[in-house]
Amino acid sequence: MAEIDGLRWEANTCVDNGGGSFVVPLPTTHLVHLVFHGEEPFSHGQYGIHRGLEDRLTFLGPATQRGRGYFLDCRRDSPTMHNRLEIEITPSAKQTLRVPCGVAHCFDGLEGVFTLNSFRAYLPPPDVLLTEANPWSTGADIVNFPMDARDDELPIVDPNPHNASARFYELLSAMQAETLGDVEHEYPVTEDVRFPDGSESTLMIRKPVGSREQPPEWEQIDDIEGLGWRRHLLVWSSDVAGYAALTDTAPLQVIDHGTDHYATDAYGIHLEWEDRLTFVGPSRQTAVVRFIDCREDSPTFRREAEVGFQPSALRYLQVPSGVAHAFDGLENIFTVNRPVRCAGPVDKYDPGNDVIDWPLAKRPAPAFRIEKRAFPYSYYENLATMQREYLATREQELSTASVLLVEDDAGDQVRVALRAAAQAVE
Repeated sequence: MAEIDGLRWEANTCVDNGGGSFVVPLPTTHLVHLVFHGEEPFSHGQYGIHRGLEDRLTFLGPATQRGRGYFLDCRRDSPTMHNRLEIEITPSAKQTLRVPCGVAHCFDGLEGVFTLNSFRAYLPPPDVLLTEANPWSTGADIVNFPMDARDDELPIVDPNPHNASARFYELLSAMQAETLGDVEHEYPVTEDVRFPDGSESTLMIRKPVGSREQPPEWEQIDDIEGLGWRRHLLVWSSDVAGYAALTDTAPLQVIDHGTDHYATDAYGIHLEWEDRLTFVGPSRQTAVVRFIDCREDSPTFRREAEVGFQPSALRYLQVPSGVAHAFDGLENIFTVNRPVRCAGPVDKYDPGNDVIDWPLAKRPAPAFRIEKRAFPYSYYENLATMQREYLATREQELSTASVLLVEDDAGDQVRVALRAAAQAVE
């Protein structure tokens, strides 16, 4: 977008998932925010600028939706300073909008749309960062001003110049995981004021969080051990809008299930990962998920359950490794999965072969012994790096694998991964 330097759409890698569905891998260990806007007409109503957070926005919602984005370059040294731009926003997991630090932005028409923000952080100069002269913090990185501000009233900001380290993101995720559960105010807004003595200052306004209907912190499903719904860490910006902080550090995936009827044709069973699935889409739509506990050392071994649910950005489904799961009715719904590695050898892992597909009607269900272990942040960093390198070198279309249990010539069960010839995701 030549009107504003550095503002651009970036294409996401898409993996064919069959039946009009596709997967978008996001190989990052950084904190990610899932923004929800409610289902009534939505508008920010004012510009917001970040000095140190570069937004990376993926819009998830109906392809027929048309929102608007408004942008104004407020960077002091930018060749396009104070240029304005208005664009149409069509939700799609296939692309991400990059909004550089110092570019003011606001949106309207995003009702029923969810925004995945895999932002990048930038820090002030070292000689300022740890002093009282530092005006910046991640929790208050916002400058607001009216959309109808005159040209002579427009702010000029100096964006933070230095890329944050991996350690910064690790600490930021840990801090939000520890503190967001106790937040008693909405996301702040700022307002510049002039006092009677002629001095000026910027006020930060934090509205107390009122009573809202929220899901319980934990809701177990049919007494299957470790299986249930867990409430996200939430920050509200109004009675219906806000964001969920995805503080786990594993790379994540977004699954677009398409608009035709979507149902999995087999149970999926992970032996080394625990799924953490957030479903976003029309709040009145009901999907169904079926489970079988295949952990032979579980007190609920071979117990089955079936649950109907509506998509919600406020909670995620925690599916322990070894618990088979199959879905029906996920059309028009997006799944955001930020799983946790919880089993298997540290030095041997093939991400494409972790899930086993088991026929829906076949009984008895298989039995597995899950030997749990913890994995450090460095493991996820290495995994994200490998994923980025792999995706960057692929010259052919990708497809998800079906992994089957078969017997070899010796009668032992082995896993066989099958990949269909991938179709281009248009």
